[in-house]
Amino acid sequence: MLSKPAKRDIRHRRRFIGNGYHREDGLWDIEVFLTDKKSYTFNNRDRGYIAAGEPLHEMAIRLTLTSEFEIIDIEAVINQSPYFICPTAVEKCHLLKGEFIKPGFNKRVLKLFGGAKGCRHINDLLAYAATLSFQSINHNDSLEDKKINLENLTYIKEKFVNSCYTYREGGEVYNYYQEAFENILK
Repeated sequence: MLSKPAKRDIRHRRRFIGNGYHREDGLWDIEVFLTDKKSYTFNNRDRGYIAAGEPLHEMAIRLTLTSEFEIIDIEAVINQSPYFICPTAVEKCHLLKGEFIKPGFNKRVLKLFGGAKGCRHINDLLAYAATLSFQSINHNDSLEDKKINLENLTYIKEKFVNSCYTYREGGEVYNYYQEAFENILK
C-alpha cells in the first residue's frame, strides 16, 4: 500500500481494464478498455464542452490470438475522444493481422502506428494487451498444474530471465529455477 497522501482533489482518472478469454474454438480473445475522465467541466473545440465525469476518452481493443500468439483478428474502437477525427486513427489496425506477440511487438506497433500514423492511446492499449496475452495464455497450461518439468523450465529460461528485477540472473527466483533445471538434467 502507498502511504497516506496529503489532502488533495482528484482532477483526472484513467482506467485500464483488461480481460483474457479462452474461446470454445481454442483461440484467445484479449480485450482492453481505456476510459479517461476529468473531475471538472471544460471547453472542447469539437464537442463544445466535456462535463465533469463524462469520458474524455473511451476506447477498446480486442485481439483474437492463437496459442502461439499470432494475431488472427483485431478490432479497435474509439467511442469518445476530444476530437471528431480521432476514431479514424484505428483504420489501419488490421495491419497487425498475422503478426505475433513476442519480444519486439511494442516496437513493431510503434513502427506501424507511432506518432502521426496512429493513436497513442490505442498503442498503449496494444502494449497492455500484449502483457495480458502472456498472463492469459502462458499461465493457462504451463505453471497452473504446478508441475516443474523440463518444458516449463526451458520456457522460463527463454522468456523470463532478465525480463525484470525478480527474474534477474543470479537472483533468488532465478537461482530456484536454475537449480530445478540442473536437477532435471542430471
